[in-house]
Amino acid sequence: MALYRVTEVLNYGGFFAGDTVSLIAVPFGHTEPKLDLVIDEYVFDNLKDRHRIVAGMVLDLTVEQGQKVTAARVMAATTREALRAAVGCDAPVHNGYRICAYRCPHCHLWVRGEPERVSDTECRCRVCGEMFTA
Repeated sequence: MALYRVTEVLNYGGFFAGDTVSLIAVPFGHTEPKLDLVIDEYVFDNLKDRHRIVAGMVLDLTVEQGQKVTAARVMAATTREALRAAVGCDAPVHNGYRICAYRCPHCHLWVRGEPERVSDTECRCRVCGEMFTA
């Protein structure tokens, strides 16, 4: 799987009101190549509703044969509200806290789950890979 940033949502539905979302995406951290993708809702493993996919989101996609998406996961969004609307919060309670997402100070995205712990005081963003202080 690889990370892609959604640059534009073209439509929801597909032919005869199918359960798809059509969008344009680019590999995360790049501006090219732009991929025109049609993603079936059932390939997402954490999406509540395909209508919640918006521009700026980062998706982890398995793209086969050029444009066929066989697996998808919402990883991040530009706002906490957009991320929560798309995936909800199913994080377990740990030490009295439930961490649904964090905001990376480098990529400025709200990322689903917890950052990767590197030490007691340092973390790594699961999207951009940059280190930051916990």
